[in-house]
Amino acid sequence: MVSTAAIISMFVTILFSIALFITMIITAKKKTGLEVKPLILGAVGFIVFSQVLEKVLHVVVITMFPDYADHPVWFGLYGGFAAGIFEEMGRFILFVWLLKKYRDYKSGISFGIGWGGIEAVILTLMIVLPNIIFAFMLNAGVLDSTIGKEMPAETLKTLKDGLLSNGVSFYLLACVERLAAVFMQLAFSLLVLLGVKKKRFSYVIYAIIIHAAVDFPLVFVQTGHFTNLWAVETYVAILGLLGIYFMKKFRKQFDDDSQVTVDHSASVK
Repeated sequence: MVSTAAIISMFVTILFSIALFITMIITAKKKTGLEVKPLILGAVGFIVFSQVLEKVLHVVVITMFPDYADHPVWFGLYGGFAAGIFEEMGRFILFVWLLKKYRDYKSGISFGIGWGGIEAVILTLMIVLPNIIFAFMLNAGVLDSTIGKEMPAETLKTLKDGLLSNGVSFYLLACVERLAAVFMQLAFSLLVLLGVKKKRFSYVIYAIIIHAAVDFPLVFVQTGHFTNLWAVETYVAILGLLGIYFMKKFRKQFDDDSQVTVDHSASVK
């Protein structure tokens, strides 16, 4: 049976992702101010570019290469660059076409919160909610007689093993992962916006490459070639800290650009 503590931790993970999104909005509103349009388009952008367009490509590629898990290096390169291209180009397109009047730090933060916040909620629901349902079915003794009939025996065994082996720490560490990911999304949003603001597409290229490099090692976890959970979460936490560091660096560039604009306006007058 799946322990009560494990099931509770699943619910905690979902509640954390929702609370994280709300808290980021409230905190930004108090500290930097919040722009509603970038916030909404950031959330919509993640859904469209990452969860729809990118997923369509994944379906095609996995259908063509069903043994992808046996080639983690190549799949890591593909997965990393697919995520980088779809997400960073998605940000670029939205900033250039639909957010022409939003070029300041506050707008970048608002956009990043929308993108990263909805990512935290959607991915957590997609991964954890089915596990909650399956855990209740397993504990009730009806998993085999219901969905178990419709899946291969090996798949059913993998599902059961995962439900029984993933304890409280597995789900609670996912909270750390979501928190770190939000800060990375904020940093990527600011980097792309800086590129748009300065008219330097090279910044978008940097974002794509960095995004691919960040995602590449995680493919070894997804394909089962690396299973040390604590090492993975440590890696993700470090990425989150780097995200915070670069957010501060990028803010200085936005502030410097704003000061130059003010000084130029004053000299013209």
